[in-house]
Amino acid sequence: MVEHSKKAAPPVTDLNAPLLKFSDNDNDWWTLRNAVEGVQIFGGIGSGKTSGSGRALATTYLKSGFGGIVLCAKPDEASEWENYARACGREDDLIIFRDGSDWRFNPLQYETTRPGKGAGITMNITELFMTVFKMGQRITGAGEGKDGEKFWDNSLKRCLNRVIDLLKLAGEEVSVYNMVELLSHAPQGDDTIRQLGKMAPKKIQEWGERDYCIKCLFQADLNAETSQQLQEWKLVSNFFLRDFANLDEKVRSTIKEMFLGFCEPFLTGILYNHFSQDTNITPDVTFDGKIIILDFAVKDYMVAGIYAQSIFKYLWQQATERRNIKTHPLPVFLWVDESQYFVNEYDTIFQTTARSSRACTVFLTQNISNYYAQMGGNEATPKVDSLLGNLSTKIFHCGNDSVMNEWASKVIGHNLMAIESGSSQRSAFSIGGTTRGESYSMQLLPQILPVEFTVLWSGGERYQLKTQAIITVKGHQWSDGKNYKKAIFSQSFT
Repeated sequence: MVEHSKKAAPPVTDLNAPLLKFSDNDNDWWTLRNAVEGVQIFGGIGSGKTSGSGRALATTYLKSGFGGIVLCAKPDEASEWENYARACGREDDLIIFRDGSDWRFNPLQYETTRPGKGAGITMNITELFMTVFKMGQRITGAGEGKDGEKFWDNSLKRCLNRVIDLLKLAGEEVSVYNMVELLSHAPQGDDTIRQLGKMAPKKIQEWGERDYCIKCLFQADLNAETSQQLQEWKLVSNFFLRDFANLDEKVRSTIKEMFLGFCEPFLTGILYNHFSQDTNITPDVTFDGKIIILDFAVKDYMVAGIYAQSIFKYLWQQATERRNIKTHPLPVFLWVDESQYFVNEYDTIFQTTARSSRACTVFLTQNISNYYAQMGGNEATPKVDSLLGNLSTKIFHCGNDSVMNEWASKVIGHNLMAIESGSSQRSAFSIGGTTRGESYSMQLLPQILPVEFTVLWSGGERYQLKTQAIITVKGHQWSDGKNYKKAIFSQSFT
């Protein structure tokens, strides 16, 4: 039975600190060093992955004093974590960020005003939009890998860069609402541009009172003084008064619709109320031990819930990478059950530096096929393989997905095994009976056959509230000399 460390009194900061033991042998401790190298938990529906190994890890992190964020896919996720926190004495550290709460997080404001190098850089804000935009495409079925995708991605990025630059140069707030207003009023065609060229400044200013884009262009022209500002003015004026205005109508309309379609959810509902206005909570509070539960369950809020949590997750990851470990040494965790809804390419980048950032990622999903389906496109397999390759601990619960079980078997690997073969022969005139022979040969065979993952205990009353899992950790040899361990997890609090 899995055992929690009695030595892990909070706060745990030593990478060699023991957290969990997966057998009775003292050599089978799983440490903080393993935790910061990432965990992927697989298991079919009803396999006990959340209530078994998931609960064991969650309560270990809480008892060890970690801060972190929890993304919610299911409506009961937040209440489960409230139970965990009460059981571990961490109720006072919980922040439940949900619809109707007083918490608000404006990602544009945060990225523009946060401390540290790189704050407010236009390309970073654009990349935030593109990351969440692509995730929204996947979850709504738009997918990736279509003809000309790179062209539309680059066009949308360029448009976002110029919109943000213009707002900043004009001294306007960089908000979703202002971005929508600006692009909606962007000049179109040569006639508008020629008309502007013939106008006196006062007439342009009057026009700007009823046209937000003209207002911003006029004010940006006045504000441009330094060499950098003059360069930015050249870029935005060329874009809005020449390039974008003269684009083919179909191309311009497509770019606008892509942008406006992404912004639409932020103009009403939970994204407007909690993610488009001011900010009174930031990812940084987790570095001092707070646990933020993002209770915007996907099953309740659908795409809006994914947008909300993905934005916070992305900026939390970046803040975690920036933090000074010497002044904030406390480990933090990123907890994502039903992780197929939230994974993206940045997770792989984040995981490559998670160890030095003292960040413990835990992803839980039914099978690897979920990831392939959600990543989409022609490069889904290498993207998924890269992500999983950077999550060093893999825990496999019961499942009957053949692709998953074949993959798990390959991850654990092959070994040389002795295979017995025999023969018997009886002579027609022999009184002595049959002559038998035996021989052995060494063959390279899977250590765990795919079928073995289908019969692991899945908990519940049938298995006395116990669930089994097969665990493998990069570079770790267990006390029995193998690179995998079959462990038993209790589904009840002890």
